[in-house]
Amino acid sequence: MGAVVAFCSQTGSAKRYADWLAEELGCQAVPLERIEAAVADADLVVLCSWFHAASLKGAKRFQAYMAAHGEKHYAVVAVGATPMPCELWPAGEHEEAFRRSFPAEAYPDLPWCYCQGGFHFERLGALDKIMMRIYFKMLESEVRKGDQRSATALAQMREGYDGCERSHLEPLVAELRTRGWA
Repeated sequence: MGAVVAFCSQTGSAKRYADWLAEELGCQAVPLERIEAAVADADLVVLCSWFHAASLKGAKRFQAYMAAHGEKHYAVVAVGATPMPCELWPAGEHEEAFRRSFPAEAYPDLPWCYCQGGFHFERLGALDKIMMRIYFKMLESEVRKGDQRSATALAQMREGYDGCERSHLEPLVAELRTRGWA
């Protein structure tokens, strides 16, 4: 059984997770643009991508590939800027964001995991920098109202951070092994 990890990454976090997962699965990580050529012999295809404007980048392309190749097994690693599930960021919020791209009705049995990435303002494209400045202003307004969660998010983003940890992938790897896919 072969596997391939296809990734979309803007600042490098999703690619790091893709590389770690590929190493764990004994396969290669390839850019999503090369999915058709790279996965011909793979039984398992994993998308490793990042949240952008409340949806997972490349999800539509991955869904089209899934629809065309129903004989394969699929999984997703969703990388975002928010912390791993905790008191301030409950797991349900990550699930809600994931389900915007992969609705439970259409993908009820799709294994996935959330992994915290990083935030590096200087690596963003021009349009994303503008959008983030607007978002910072919104967070500043919430901080003035006493919102601790917004204060935490704003402080981390202004400073920049790297929240990538290989251990975040462990639940997905365990799930894939339980299913006999890895």
